[in-house]
Amino acid sequence: MMPKKNLIYFAFGFLLLAQVADAQKSATKMPRKDKVEIGIFLGASNYEGTLEEKPINYNYTLPGYGAMVRYNFTNKFSLRFGMDYGTIEDADSVATSSWRNERNLSFKTTILDGYLVGEYYFATWSNHRKVFSQLYVFGGLGSFYFKPQALYNGTWYNLQPLHTEGQGTQEYPNREPYQLNQVYIPFGLGVRWTLSRTWFLNFEFRANKTFTDYLDDVSLTYASPDVLEQYGGPIAVALANRTAERYPKYADKNFTGTQRGGTRTTDDWFFFTGFTLCHSLKPKRHCYSF
Repeated sequence: MMPKKNLIYFAFGFLLLAQVADAQKSATKMPRKDKVEIGIFLGASNYEGTLEEKPINYNYTLPGYGAMVRYNFTNKFSLRFGMDYGTIEDADSVATSSWRNERNLSFKTTILDGYLVGEYYFATWSNHRKVFSQLYVFGGLGSFYFKPQALYNGTWYNLQPLHTEGQGTQEYPNREPYQLNQVYIPFGLGVRWTLSRTWFLNFEFRANKTFTDYLDDVSLTYASPDVLEQYGGPIAVALANRTAERYPKYADKNFTGTQRGGTRTTDDWFFFTGFTLCHSLKPKRHCYSF
């Protein structure tokens, strides 16, 4: 589920900045951007899905890294290809609700993505030192790889091969195994500052809408332990239902068919927020453009 409240805050903030920028536009012409830029990204990764309790869980905000190349058609329109790497993680053990605490599930996965987005720079201004700044929005299409894992008795186990909700079994024919390579839609907001004629700094928030509810390996209801043991062994049984680890009184309870995921099935999201240091190639010093 998309963190609508946070996105509204971001959008409102950028619209407010756009108004300020429009009021402070300088008569100085902005130099035409060089056609090609390269850059490195450093920031943070986060996620929203079945295990998160808040729109953004700062306890599990982890580093993200990346690289990109940008082609500037004009000062307002650009095309960018990038690749990022990050880790997302969450656990019911830090939740405040009793239901999540009792469920006691957890996961961690790395995210490796590649994307192509179009950028539109809708506001430009400069200060008395002719330092130019721009606000922009972007959106496009991408592909990512993930591999959810869980820690059990000191060992990290890959969750997808364990069929923890009966995916891919004859007993649950409507539960297809989820793929670890997925398509997603990246979009977001950013601001760009000119540091010099060839160096630039971008700060942006990128939301990534996926088409899977299994970034965290949790979506539907508990599957039969007998089925899980048949297809995934005792580790599958142990990692599918971890309530008794924390609450032994539930050790003999049959959870089959009860809710394991959220109250409704929605696709998961992941996010990258941070700074990109960019450098332009083959600078042109004689061209100016609005």
